[in-house]
Amino acid sequence: MVLIVGSTKGGVGKTTIAFNFTVALSLAGRDVLLVDADTQATAMTNTQLRTERLGAAGFTSVALYGQAIIMQTPRLAAKYADVIIDVGGRDNPSLRSALLLPNATLLIPVKPRSYAVWGAEDTAALVREARARGNLQLRAITVINEADHLQENDNAAAAGQLRDLEGIEHAPMRLVRRKAYPNAAATGLSV
Repeated sequence: MVLIVGSTKGGVGKTTIAFNFTVALSLAGRDVLLVDADTQATAMTNTQLRTERLGAAGFTSVALYGQAIIMQTPRLAAKYADVIIDVGGRDNPSLRSALLLPNATLLIPVKPRSYAVWGAEDTAALVREARARGNLQLRAITVINEADHLQENDNAAAAGQLRDLEGIEHAPMRLVRRKAYPNAAATGLSV
């Protein structure tokens, strides 16, 4: 499986989701490669913290940017059961390259807030462009991230708007905002 966690909107929880998903797969006994394709390199920092704390991360991590993603990921993917790619929050060469990977799924985290929901349309446009460039198998799924359990109307309204995005699926589950996520990330752990 090749899972890209990306969005043109920053601050929606891409790295948190990518890192926690990577750790969960590795704890389930899967051989996982985490590709940090964000120049901020937060996923690499989290991996380093995890290694220092536990002695080993439990997965392999590399940093690849721009065209290196499309050129090197297919070769690397043949050596791993799963590849998780954390892409930075803007329209950039790394995101565009990742969207051209064959048999990949893009997970688009969206906070249930107006700006984040509007930003999902920009990401959907890049998905349509990647498909027009020949990646017809690219699957794209939005997921509500940092949902507030006290604001169900906001969560439902955001989900309704996301379901209307052309060519994009919407995940039926939500990730709820929890203090445990930033606390765990600060120490290289997962939730």
